[in-house]
Amino acid sequence: MICSSCGTPAPEGARFCGSCGQPLRAGADERRVVTVLFADLVGFTGLSEARDPEELKLLIDGCFETLVRDITNFGGRVDKIVGDAIVALFGAPVAHEDDPERAVRAALRMQETLATRSAELGAPVRMRIGVNTGEVLVGALRAGGDTTVMGDVVNIASRLQTIAAPGQVLVGPTTHAATAGVIAYEPLGAVAVRGREEVVDAWVATAALLQPGARRRRARGPLVGRERELGLADHALASSITHRRAQLIVLLGEAGVGKSRLAAELASLAAERHEALVLEGRCVPYGEANVW
Repeated sequence: MICSSCGTPAPEGARFCGSCGQPLRAGADERRVVTVLFADLVGFTGLSEARDPEELKLLIDGCFETLVRDITNFGGRVDKIVGDAIVALFGAPVAHEDDPERAVRAALRMQETLATRSAELGAPVRMRIGVNTGEVLVGALRAGGDTTVMGDVVNIASRLQTIAAPGQVLVGPTTHAATAGVIAYEPLGAVAVRGREEVVDAWVATAALLQPGARRRRARGPLVGRERELGLADHALASSITHRRAQLIVLLGEAGVGKSRLAAELASLAAERHEALVLEGRCVPYGEANVW
């Protein structure tokens, strides 16, 4: 058995390479919903003409190091770097419920980072970024190599990047639908994608509307079926105020069962009945709000 990463022979039955530590057995192919981010530097050729190759490499390495950090800070994984292009995945190998939002936030942050680094590079270097979400096949090629993703979703993300203007972040319809509540968009309309018969609706992401983890307020209907839980929480609140001692309430449950609504009802009771000052915080595992 030969390691596909470093070429070192490994004994039969070994799971990892004894030289570089890479897995020797590729995992089974798996269908997953993934958000793919394609980013390509614009102005790289002009920069190459005016710089010494070694100086250029140092500049680009420093720039890409910062851009990759933007991706990983939002929970993404760099799939590959080819020349002056970056391909990143959100949702593989680790999936999150807000992977499309993470990808778009990372893309916007990358544009901000490059705008800052452009002055240091001494050239108007920009990026075109395409983001698309959908079902892909995650697996390793039989010819060898690391795990990657394949499918039409990847092709569309690549084409969106090609269509995007320098400095733009272009997203596909599924990504837009998943993030429209937290990201500001300008509709680009249906665009023709090279290699596909059907047109693709695209949007230009302009800015994040809310902080990571925040959601738009929704119109509330009456609370139904949570009288017992609200009563327990209200009793803890009253006990805390009466005895002037802190109480800790932990709400556990599956997504969508109403944990946030129950907490909001309790906060309303505290403000209305006891004139309490209500402070709200969030702990998300990425971005500037990360306190983990």
